[in-house]
Formats: sequence, C-alpha cells, structure tokens
Amino acid sequence: MAMEQHSVTAERGSLVSLWGLLGLFIVKGTVGWMTGSKALLADACHSAADCASTATSYLGIRKARTDPNAMSSSRKQPESMAAIVLSALLLVVGIEIGISSVRSVANGVDEAPGVGAVIVIAIGIGVREGLVRYKRSSDLRCGIRGDRAGDNRSDIFASLTALVGTSGAFIGGLYDMPFLYVLDPAAGLVISVFVIRMGYRLIAGVLRSSDHSVMDDADAQTLLEAVQRVDGVVAVDEVKAREQGHYVILDVIIRVNPRISVFEGQDVALRVRRQLTKRFLHVMDANVKVQPYDPGFPYKSNHQEDELASFVQ
Repeated sequence: MAMEQHSVTAERGSLVSLWGLLGLFIVKGTVGWMTGSKALLADACHSAADCASTATSYLGIRKARTDPNAMSSSRKQPESMAAIVLSALLLVVGIEIGISSVRSVANGVDEAPGVGAVIVIAIGIGVREGLVRYKRSSDLRCGIRGDRAGDNRSDIFASLTALVGTSGAFIGGLYDMPFLYVLDPAAGLVISVFVIRMGYRLIAGVLRSSDHSVMDDADAQTLLEAVQRVDGVVAVDEVKAREQGHYVILDVIIRVNPRISVFEGQDVALRVRRQLTKRFLHVMDANVKVQPYDPGFPYKSNHQEDELASFVQ
C-alpha cells in the first residue's frame, strides 16, 4: 500500500510539472510571436524541452504503476519513440532559432520587443521556480534523495538570459538607443544553444535507457544482500535496474526450493518485492521472477548448508 501511494504521489508530481511547463510554453510562444522577441521564442522552446523531458518521466512512471509486467520487456515503447521524435523537433527548432538570431544580429534590428515580453519572462521565472519546488517536495515525500533528483537548472539560466536580453532591448527602445536592440536576438542565440543541448541530451537519454541501466558495485551488492535476506530465497540469479525519471524499477530473478508449491514460490516473490520497495524508497517497483533452485548455480544463499542439502535431496 505504501508503495502504491508513493507511485501515485510521484505520478501526480510529474503531471503537475507537465501541465505547468506546457502552459509556460504556450504563453511564452504566443507572446514571443506577437512581440517579435527572439529571446522569448527561444525561452519558449526551452520550456518545451523541459516539458518533453517531464512527459517522458511521467509516461514511464504511469506505465510502471498500471502495467508493471510491460516494463520488463524492451524499452522500445511508444512513449520512448514519441520522446525521440519530440527531441528531434526540438533540435531542429533550436537550430532554426539560432540561425534566425544570427541573421537578425548580422542584418540589424529595427525595433525592440514590447514590455509584454519582459513581463511574461519575469512571471515565467517565478512559475518555473514554483514548479521545481513542488516537484522537490513531491520527491521527498516519495523518499527520493536530493542527489538523485538531478534537477537540470539550465531553465533558470535560459530564462535569466532572455530577461536580460529583452529588458536591454526594451530599455533601448524606451531611451532611443537602437544599438541595444541587438541584445534580444543575441539572447535568443545563447538560449538556442541551451535548447540544442537539451534536445541532444533527451535523445541520448532515451537511447541509453533502451537497455538496462548499469548499477555501480556498491548499489548492486546492497540490493543483492537485501534479496538474500528474504526467507525462502535460496539463491539470486540476477538483479538489474532500469531508471524511470528519478525512480528505479528492478528486475530480479530468484531461486527457491524446487519442492515448494507455485503458490509458495509466488509468496516468496511478493516478500522480495515488499522488501525492496520498503527498504529502498527510490525503488518504485520490482518485477520478481521465480525459478527452481539448481545446485549447479554457485550463488551465495541465506540458508545453512544442511538446509540446502535437504532441499535438493
């Protein structure tokens, strides 16, 4: 029950962030188009990149909660393909905004963006910071450590760059200093680099997570020992981890006494699942497969040697 509550809390936190970022993208994009601000358009694309990243995390969490068995198959899921397509679009849009900004800087800028662009960027910074704090609070309630949250704060740097660029250009228009108009497309050029970088990281992250993520030796040993302590587990065949956003899903294969019933074997698997999800709060779910013990497997057991001998006699 606690594990299900953690999953629901994590899903809700990602969903709130997703809708918030989508709203920021729409508002920034609309105002940037109306005011002609290159910096605000680039900042809108960066919000879209954040939205795509959050959407990938949300879909992974939701699928793991609603259909845990599906996550044990290949990661060539529709949501992964959609993330790749969105990331590719972000790369194209980021490059296009960068080229457009370079052209504006080279050809000169005739007018400054309106005050609406400055206001929207300032409000967007506050909204984005609120979303980040909400997500951190949600992660803490789920037991996710701060060092696992991995918050990418390039969003605040992109928004501050846009704020400086549009504010400088607006001041130039206010005090009749046309040479300051170039600050807006210059800021757009800088932010386009952030967008391209984030699009690349999204594609690389999805492709890299198509296989099981590699755990370091310390984490693998800790998980292995936790499974071995569960009563009824004779040996541990495999423990693999897959990351879903900030969370971890485990695939575990255990060996049990070949003489017990199928029902008893499933009960052992359930105890292993509970042990992992309760002890390691960042573990959202564990898919445990049960197989009969083969005495040829050289794995360490949590049973005494005489007990093992009686199992296989």
